[in-house]
Amino acid sequence: MRGLMILAACLTAGAAAVAAPLRVALLDFENNATTSADAADLAGVTPQTLAEKGVPALGRALANQPDFVLVDRRDFVRRMQPIRPAAAGPQYQPSFLQAAQAVNADLVLRGTLLSYAPGKQVVNLGGIKTEFVTLTLRVALEALDANDGTVVASEDGVGRREFRQTESLRTVVGEDELVELLQTAISKAVPGLQASLQKRQQQMQSRPRVKLSVQTSVDPALVELDGMLVGTTPLKDFAVYAGDHVLTVGKAGYQDVNKRIQVNADTAISIPMLRTQLSADEIKEVLEKARLNIVSGVPEAALEIHQVDLDVKSSTP
Repeated sequence: MRGLMILAACLTAGAAAVAAPLRVALLDFENNATTSADAADLAGVTPQTLAEKGVPALGRALANQPDFVLVDRRDFVRRMQPIRPAAAGPQYQPSFLQAAQAVNADLVLRGTLLSYAPGKQVVNLGGIKTEFVTLTLRVALEALDANDGTVVASEDGVGRREFRQTESLRTVVGEDELVELLQTAISKAVPGLQASLQKRQQQMQSRPRVKLSVQTSVDPALVELDGMLVGTTPLKDFAVYAGDHVLTVGKAGYQDVNKRIQVNADTAISIPMLRTQLSADEIKEVLEKARLNIVSGVPEAALEIHQVDLDVKSSTP
C-alpha cells in the first residue's frame, strides 16, 4: 500500500509581499523505471524497491529546506483508507483530492522514479579490459492543485555515480549508496519545484473557490468533475474553482449522469439516478421527477433556490 505524507510548505512571493503558507499533501513515489536482469552492479536492488524509499528520502530533503515544514501524515493515510457503504456492495475509496481537502491541503505532491540503470563503456588496452560505468538515477516531482488535480509545477532531478570495473577489481553499489543517490536526485529537483510554486502561489490564491456538495438517490456513487475523480456520494463541501464544470456521476447498474454546470457560489446538488433495466412505467415515473435541486448562496438564513433540468444519458462502453 502506498505511503502518504502531509507537508506544509511556507513559500514567499518576494520581499515586497509575503504570501500565505501552502499546505502540501505528498503521495508516495511511483516506479516507471526498468533495469536489466543482469544488472549485477546494483546488488539486486530493483527499481520498485528503490522507489518505495522515495517518501523518507523526500522527507529528508524537505526537512533541510527552511521553506518547508513536515506535518504528521497519519490523518491523511487514514482518510485514504477504503470505506464500505452500509449496503452490500464494492469498496469505495476517497480520491486523493478529497483526502487532501480533508486535511486542508492546497497542493498534492507526486514523485516518480523515471530511470535507474548503469551505462557502460568498455575499453580494451593491451589485452586488459576495463569497464567505465555511469550509474544514473532520475526522478520527477509534480505538484497538483488540490481543487482540480491540474499540474501546477513539475521538476526533474538527476543523481549520478561513476566508477571503474576491471577483472581484478569489481565494485557492487550497495543499497545505502543507491538511497544516497536517490536523495541527491530529489534534492536537485526540490529547488526548481519550489521556484515554480512561488510563481504560481499568488495566482492560485486569487482564484475564487466555492463549495460543491453532491448526493444521489442511490448513494454511494462515483463523482467526477472535469474528468477527474473527486470522490463518492454523498460528497460534502468539496472545494472547486468558481466557473463552468462538467459533472459526471456513475454507479454500476445505473445510467451515468453527465451535466455541464455553472458554479459561482456554494452549491448543493441532489441527483435522481436511473437504473439501466427499467420497465416503461418506471422510466416514465423517474423522468417526470428528474430534476436537479440546486441551492446557492452565502451562509445566511435566506437562500436562493433554482430548478435546473437534468439530462440523463446512458453510458457507452
